[in-house]
Amino acid sequence: MPRRSPLPPTGAFFTLRHGSLVHLDLTTRAWTPEWLRVSDERDLVPYRELQAAVDALHGPLAQRQMAQVMTAVPGCQLRWAAPPQAKPTTLPPPLPRPAAPAYGSLTGYLRGTPEARQAIRTALTRQAHPALAPMLAPPLGANPGLVGTAFDYAFRFLLEGLNPGLVAVRDGLIARRAALDLERDRTLAAVHAAEEKLQEVALGQPFEVRHARAAVLLASYEVVVRTGRFADLAGVVPQEAAQDVLALIYAVPQGIFQAQSQLVLNPHFPAAGRFGGADADVLLDDLLIEVKATRHLQLEGAYLQQLTGYLVLDRMGGTVGSALPIRRLGVYYARHGVLQVLPVKDLYRPGLLPQLVSWFDDSLPTA
Repeated sequence: MPRRSPLPPTGAFFTLRHGSLVHLDLTTRAWTPEWLRVSDERDLVPYRELQAAVDALHGPLAQRQMAQVMTAVPGCQLRWAAPPQAKPTTLPPPLPRPAAPAYGSLTGYLRGTPEARQAIRTALTRQAHPALAPMLAPPLGANPGLVGTAFDYAFRFLLEGLNPGLVAVRDGLIARRAALDLERDRTLAAVHAAEEKLQEVALGQPFEVRHARAAVLLASYEVVVRTGRFADLAGVVPQEAAQDVLALIYAVPQGIFQAQSQLVLNPHFPAAGRFGGADADVLLDDLLIEVKATRHLQLEGAYLQQLTGYLVLDRMGGTVGSALPIRRLGVYYARHGVLQVLPVKDLYRPGLLPQLVSWFDDSLPTA
């Protein structure tokens, strides 16, 4: 009789065509639950076909049999390796409630609180990167932070123009606060003039280089507000920065940013004070969008952490100006013109989103 190939005690690990990693315990023939490891809905049917093929085998399993099973599931890969660290099925205990916020913003809180990041990671399912796409607006050498902030301004005014007839809730310009640190009248006059130029775009006029220059000017003042530095650069508009913003606007696929019922720009949350502050980029109907002007077309863990923080705030106390709960989260990769949409119902493991909201409610200062 031919000798059976010994099977490793760690079991068999299968990578399905669309990236889901599943595990079979070779002793008990127990499979990883679908909800825990199938990260792409397109892998659900192949995963069930794989299970059926293995279940049809009789007697003790051997490596040769497992390799033969692979032919029943195209695109599936088998490997023998140590199992990944098991993911907890419940969240860690909440933190002791502080008397006041320890950080000035949601971003600062997440950066400084590893327990919060771990709680979010526990609740999240595995997510895929967006599909490959060409870079439509390569960087032109300007300061990335300045260009990113300028594009935020330009993008919001563009969205107003794309959605006539909708009430676009827009907070006061952060750039205007620079008047507290710089020469007041001159600063307010410059900000007002730039805002008037961009208002042309909000009224439907085509976006031109002069609008890009206005957006960069506003960004230069906002940098002073947020950092307390670079006062000598306030009002300075580098040519390459304006051209970069113009290219980013031309890359926007305008059709996908037309709302059905509401548009909220720079949305705020009544519960944000519990973190020390938080303001998002855009809420389009029930889709909360985080805008990224990075050259990398990949879904970073930090993006999901930030979006989850906004979602928690929405669940705690709603979003100012919104009649809808947030049901979808999105990342807009501006240099590629790609919007990745993540339905909330698929983004978190079953039952863990309510637990996550409770975790933050118990771990943050009272409102």
